[in-house]
Amino acid sequence: MKKTFLLLLVFVLLVSLVGSVSAKSVKTPFTGRGAGFPIQDPDCTYPGGNEHCRGMVLLAVNDMSDDRLDGTETSTLNWNFRSVPSPVDLSGPWWGKGQIVNDAGDVIWDIKFTGERDEQGFGQLKVVAHGRGDYEGLKAFYTGLRASPFPWVPFEFSGYILEQVDG
Repeated sequence: MKKTFLLLLVFVLLVSLVGSVSAKSVKTPFTGRGAGFPIQDPDCTYPGGNEHCRGMVLLAVNDMSDDRLDGTETSTLNWNFRSVPSPVDLSGPWWGKGQIVNDAGDVIWDIKFTGERDEQGFGQLKVVAHGRGDYEGLKAFYTGLRASPFPWVPFEFSGYILEQVDG
């Protein structure tokens, strides 16, 4: 019985030591803005007066308070919009994926996003980004809001970069 208790005690101590030197998560908050424009038209269908589009390619420039997310974003956007009263005309969900490349062209974030254009025409986004290159292992989570029905108005972003550090 003493031997079992001693082994259990050693195991608990080892687990607690390993846990204290394992990686810790550090969240670095950021804000920013980004505006884009289409560089390739989507394929669209119009079932029942709605608009379903796939494959619009957008080019955007992101200006973030954390330079690690600054850069040029190329994304593919899809949406299923329904008819709503004028002047907005269309609202509904959108989604897509893309990449952000920094000014040096050597650091890439792979992004996926979902969002919605509401009945006032305002846009909301949720973005998850995974770093590559120098940012391998980093993740970024952020939201965007465009409080205007006009697509050329920039999104205002806020979120955080998550990194694992040895501790």
